[in-house]
Amino acid sequence: MKTLIKNLILHYPITVWDGRKVDVLLEDGIVLEIENQISQTVDRHIEFDGLIGFPSLVDLQATCGEPGNEYLEDMNSISEAAARGGFSHVCLLPTTEPAIDNAAQIRNITKHNASNGVKLLPYGALSKRCSGKQLSEMFDMQQQGAIGFTDGKSPIYDTNLMKRALEYVKPFGSWISAFPYDESVSPGGMVNESRNNVSLGIKQSPELSEEIMLNRDIYLLEYTGSRLHVSNVSSIGSIDLIRTAKSKGLAITAGVSMHNLIYNESALNDFDTSFKTQPALRSEETQRALLDAVLDGTIDVIVSDHTPVNIEAKDCEFEHAAYGMTMLETMLPLVNEKLNDLKWAGIVQAAALRPRQILGLQAPELSVGRRFDITLFAPNESWIYDLDNCASKSHNSPELKKELLGRVIRLS
Repeated sequence: MKTLIKNLILHYPITVWDGRKVDVLLEDGIVLEIENQISQTVDRHIEFDGLIGFPSLVDLQATCGEPGNEYLEDMNSISEAAARGGFSHVCLLPTTEPAIDNAAQIRNITKHNASNGVKLLPYGALSKRCSGKQLSEMFDMQQQGAIGFTDGKSPIYDTNLMKRALEYVKPFGSWISAFPYDESVSPGGMVNESRNNVSLGIKQSPELSEEIMLNRDIYLLEYTGSRLHVSNVSSIGSIDLIRTAKSKGLAITAGVSMHNLIYNESALNDFDTSFKTQPALRSEETQRALLDAVLDGTIDVIVSDHTPVNIEAKDCEFEHAAYGMTMLETMLPLVNEKLNDLKWAGIVQAAALRPRQILGLQAPELSVGRRFDITLFAPNESWIYDLDNCASKSHNSPELKKELLGRVIRLS
């Protein structure tokens, strides 16, 4: 099928087309022509006010319920949610029931073939059952397609286990993704430690709880000479630690959850459980620092941190509510509305190109005769994010039933 995309503003900094308004002619995803003006009879004509295009997004962290909790999300529903959000690749955490801690579980994901073309890329569990006690068979999982190893948001408290994991993956060129969090600093903490949150009467968790664990992990990284990815950075101190580690030449990368860039702790004033997240929403100052760290490259990637939760686990008192929010389908509209400083050059780097570099994936080639995985986004198109327009099986989003500005335009 031939598709003509008219008046498209391309954002792709490694090409001559970056920032230019052009027409693009595609046939089944293959680029036939890129010119200032194209006039041709085609099967489909796409044209929207201010339409932009960039390499398809790659999400380095999302949660799927399958196996075990398919009612929250399964591989088909998360693939469709990703496609609607402009993603072509989604990396899945291994914290399912049972955990993704063996080669057979990895094969179950890698063999999944979504009809919409979205590729699901599995992490393998760092420890058996993600329990933090015994190393999993990481080499076997890597041979079946595990992209890296993590226990998701279950911190590795055993220092020797983390050291051994870093040493183990080094010979076969893999890496460890760590969630730096030491709950013992503030047991039961659920919101950011700040003056603003004192009046909530909810146990608080300081940024220090992240920084202490990250400091340990960086020491272990330097000692082992391995490769570490820091997931879900949410602290000014963590930014400084990562910047220093990079200046030493350590093989360290970092990510930040989109919810920590879009929202801050002021959203908690009404005890809305939709905003109960892990890491917690931080201060406006930290929110700004995280965005600046993305812009200067200290934080390499932005992740959706898509976390499906059923309504019963959110429709309750804040202290008893589950953590997390869905984000795959709403990420780009929220960037469009709330992150003017980031905008599209930043999104291309942090959600399309740098994730590919971390995963060892080749950047899409924008040239005639080549397939180009493109995300099209109409920034001036409004739509209602409701149950009729939600592909995810879970609806734990603070944006549910709201009008959003900006919509992904799918090619198929």
